[in-house]
Amino acid sequence: MYRIIDDRGTGKTSRLMLLAKENNAVFVCNNPDAMEYKAKAYGIEGIKFMSYNEFTRCFDPEITAYVVDELEYFIKSIISGPKMIGYTLSKND
Repeated sequence: MYRIIDDRGTGKTSRLMLLAKENNAVFVCNNPDAMEYKAKAYGIEGIKFMSYNEFTRCFDPEITAYVVDELEYFIKSIISGPKMIGYTLSKND
């Protein structure tokens, strides 16, 4: 699994878009229209975009890979009730 952990303004999103394009993966994000616009501005085309909400409701056997932009925001979008205050990530996966 490819993880991009870096500060704001360091190109995380563009790197993730390139990863999605290279792997024919769906790009899951908060605002698909804005991300599609951003991808075009970067000169990256041919990516399918999907919102967090669509992703949680969708099972499409045609989708063989996906990337999630801003994983923390995705988790917050699917959890209602108590706020999440921490999580773990494994280095080798």
